[in-house]
Amino acid sequence: MRRAFGGGGGPDLRLSQSLGAFAGPGGDISPLHVFFEATNAGSEEVEVVRVYVSAKGDPRPVYEGPFGGDHALPFTLAPGESSRFHARAKALAGNLKRAGHGGRPRVRLVVEDASGNRREKAFRLRVDEYLDLKDE
Repeated sequence: MRRAFGGGGGPDLRLSQSLGAFAGPGGDISPLHVFFEATNAGSEEVEVVRVYVSAKGDPRPVYEGPFGGDHALPFTLAPGESSRFHARAKALAGNLKRAGHGGRPRVRLVVEDASGNRREKAFRLRVDEYLDLKDE
């Protein structure tokens, strides 16, 4: 895990990202979502107070929600505990496009704790492709 501000300080929060959809009743499938997970791999509780997505090279958030998921902000993760949250891929892509990021920009999930520590997970998002997806 790459740490946002150097090596040793702060909690050991591990972040991951994936794409997927929800299965609904009758075999229906939801629109495409970007799923995120934060896992407390450390030995102390971590209070997560802010989650957002920003474009690489720009610290400003381009998407701060709404996120669906296990917990509403703020939430506390005990050692070994994880929380999953998600956003519609099309909504995230729309915000990136409006901020001037088309194609497959490098973006970052940013998770901040109550002590001001930040953890980041970089990934690429297919902005133009996701904007062309048909809604449910």
